[in-house]
Amino acid sequence: MKKLLQNGIRVGISIGLLAYLIHMADFHKILRVLRQAELSGIVLAAGAFVIAVVFLSLRWMVLVRSHGIRVGFWHLFVFYFIGFFFNNFLPTSIGGDLSRAFYLSQHTGQKAVSIGTVFLERILGLLSTLTLAGISLFWLIKYFNSHRIIYFTLTLIVILLLILILVFSRRIYRRLSKWISLITFYDIGDKIVKVIDSLHTYRYKKKALLLGFLFSFLSQLMLITMNYLLSRALHLDSVSFGYFFIVVPVTFIFSLFPSINGIGVRDSGYLLLLRRQGLQPAQILSLSFLVIALPMLLSMVGGAFLLFYRNKGIEAPILNEENLS
Repeated sequence: MKKLLQNGIRVGISIGLLAYLIHMADFHKILRVLRQAELSGIVLAAGAFVIAVVFLSLRWMVLVRSHGIRVGFWHLFVFYFIGFFFNNFLPTSIGGDLSRAFYLSQHTGQKAVSIGTVFLERILGLLSTLTLAGISLFWLIKYFNSHRIIYFTLTLIVILLLILILVFSRRIYRRLSKWISLITFYDIGDKIVKVIDSLHTYRYKKKALLLGFLFSFLSQLMLITMNYLLSRALHLDSVSFGYFFIVVPVTFIFSLFPSINGIGVRDSGYLLLLRRQGLQPAQILSLSFLVIALPMLLSMVGGAFLLFYRNKGIEAPILNEENLS
């Protein structure tokens, strides 16, 4: 009941904000802007998104192979698209992470490592995005009536760093493992300890962590490029490529607030930032809608991959979560 209420609130926030923004910008004006979009620019933006997924898959491959597990790039690339499919068609992104860990564990037989690498690359991705957002916000401070978004960003960065410290500290690792191993219910404690063990080994794999962090930044660069190409496809020429280094990470921070996959709140971020560049609300919302719609459309490829695995007799993890237990 509590989870249902939480999801209801998030749906209400997304739908309410979206309806307000569309009403304010005028739905017919938004359609007029979208009709003027150049297909060639959208195709190039789609290519930038795919390259971003390539870098994300390389990040994952580095972390997995550092455990001595040989997994082909193509498999991880496919698993990433399946994860995007779950992300875009479920209320939260947890389903996407779970699916990636599930399929990797089915492929390698290493459940703890699979969960650990997905968790760690999520941390590295968030850390790189939040770092870029934190830097960008110092240039945008004059546009905000409150410093709360900066405090929120810095707090998230500190939390992520503390998580890394907890994982890599030998003393904390020993104590934490000892306490968690006391949980004997369904051997949950032992399973969590195995995941922590797989994470703790990265204490000695700094090269893998640095490469993972680098690939995170490269994927962010391609997402920024995607935004820029979509803006050019819509003939929004007043916004420079450099300004999207501010827009993309900061709107990501907005998407972390309660909503369904950032819908509504992220659009509000685009509106807040791009109006400073002289764009009209209809132009800004057209861009933000394309930024959401294009990856969602491309994630349908992940749905096709999912059907392929289902035909091989491997059930979707969202329907069979105990497979990761």
